[in-house]
Amino acid sequence: MDWILGGVMDALDEAGSEVSDDTLVIFTSDNGPWTAEQSCAGSKGPFKGTWLKEHVSDDCTACPSEYKPSPLPGQKRRCIYPGTNYEVMGVSCGEDTGLGSAWEANVRMPAIVRWKGGGVPEGKTSSEMVSTLDVLPTVLSMIGKDIPIGSEVDGIDVTDVFLGQAQSSSSSLPLREGEDSQNETNRRRSERAIFFWRDGFKTGPLPAPFGRFDVVAMKIGWYKLWFWTKSSHYNADEEVYHDPPLIFDVLNDPAEAYPLDPDKHDDLIRHALHLMSEHKASIEWSAPLTLARDPKYLPCVNVESGCRTRPLPLDLDGGGDSIDQAEER
Repeated sequence: MDWILGGVMDALDEAGSEVSDDTLVIFTSDNGPWTAEQSCAGSKGPFKGTWLKEHVSDDCTACPSEYKPSPLPGQKRRCIYPGTNYEVMGVSCGEDTGLGSAWEANVRMPAIVRWKGGGVPEGKTSSEMVSTLDVLPTVLSMIGKDIPIGSEVDGIDVTDVFLGQAQSSSSSLPLREGEDSQNETNRRRSERAIFFWRDGFKTGPLPAPFGRFDVVAMKIGWYKLWFWTKSSHYNADEEVYHDPPLIFDVLNDPAEAYPLDPDKHDDLIRHALHLMSEHKASIEWSAPLTLARDPKYLPCVNVESGCRTRPLPLDLDGGGDSIDQAEER
């Protein structure tokens, strides 16, 4: 990875300062460590997901990719590769709070931004919560362009973060009428909501029309509210619904170990439920992917699954099937 990234940066530098300085480079990750892979997983750092470890049955085992739990007396963490006798040890499902989950280890990713010509300073660090959804509105703002009329954009402008000018935020309840804020940007960021969705539910009263999808957690500023808790989606532990939701201050409790008293945060809960209701109402649910499990609607790159992205024969001479005919077959 270091070599590949270095090659990209070297190519930009070799193209000259006009290209290098005017190119925005963002380096980040799509998800956190795959905890069940253990020594190959990467580190969760301080983002332990401690609450889940203490509330999931110790009998549940998370196995590395393609392995299946196959416990024996005295070996409850035993994982077997299907069709073989090859075995490895898994981990407790309660520890599997990385890849495939909504716990902080999976959703809080580091990022590096370089854009010399755009005013991004070197050597600055920030702990502000931003999203990849913010890249589009931020870049448009930095180059003096407006978001096209009629476009629905979920991100917000975080130019001040990119430029190293953001003042550190702290965990706080939603601002009330008459309360002071340092500026509109900080106020909007402290109130912004980020929603974490998951599909494949087995249990629980999912509201129509969401079917197998639902919001499992959301963030408002540094508060994180959990409506459904579970380890990574591929494990056997079932979803647990929380009403009122679990609340963590992930600025001061990044391990998500100590839920806050919901009775002392009723304003926050009401505000969160209102934002979530608005968010769900804004989603168009007519797409087949959201309404059915028919594999022909699933985008994927597994050529053995029969999904729609399988390689298709191309007849450049005009004598065979068209792409459409091949896809239908």
